[in-house]
Amino acid sequence: MKPKPMEELARRLRLKISPEALERAFLHSSYVNEVGDPRGSNERLEFLGDAVIELAVTTHLFKEYPDADEGKLTKAKSVAVSRPILAEKAAEMGLSDFLRLGKGEEANGGRDRPTNRGNAFEALVAVLYLERGFSYASKFVVRVLKDDIARYLAEQSTTGDYKSLLQEAAQRLFECRPAYSVIGQTGKEHKKEFTVAVTVAGHRGVGRGRTKKEAEQAAAKQLYLMLEEF
Repeated sequence: MKPKPMEELARRLRLKISPEALERAFLHSSYVNEVGDPRGSNERLEFLGDAVIELAVTTHLFKEYPDADEGKLTKAKSVAVSRPILAEKAAEMGLSDFLRLGKGEEANGGRDRPTNRGNAFEALVAVLYLERGFSYASKFVVRVLKDDIARYLAEQSTTGDYKSLLQEAAQRLFECRPAYSVIGQTGKEHKKEFTVAVTVAGHRGVGRGRTKKEAEQAAAKQLYLMLEEF
């Protein structure tokens, strides 16, 4: 697949950054090694972008959630800046379309590899920081991640903590997110019981409850306690 031009990326994401600067964020090491590009790969930019994203998210949490305690803020930050979340947001933005890959990496599915997508997101944030400063880069990060942060904190406050604990464990141990599905439903409309299964990297937990959220929480608890024995 031929990568799309950087001008399209700038339009898509409403970025006021030159195409030449943006391209640096998408230079995979396989491409650089293959063509001998003197600019080097995006790996150093990933390192910088990771730090910028963490500071942007931390600042947003501190300012926007004054009533949340340190524990909740720390958990929310760890989820928001995790590899699975960044790769997911990169996929939503279509960053894979702009990756410059070597022929071998392209042939082996590198354009769809979550690691490459997440790395491109981090490198892109680094370019925004270097070209326009922290305020500009931070606004972009918050624009992309704020809904996930709000959803996570709302879920924590209404459904208890095992779903968030399981999500953190899944990211720490397997770099993935839990997947929930309703596998059973019994009882009349006013007295239903739901059965939910949750899977993480081939491991499975099952829970029951009067609502889907309650069943998800029970399933998350079962699987979380199982994973904690690893």
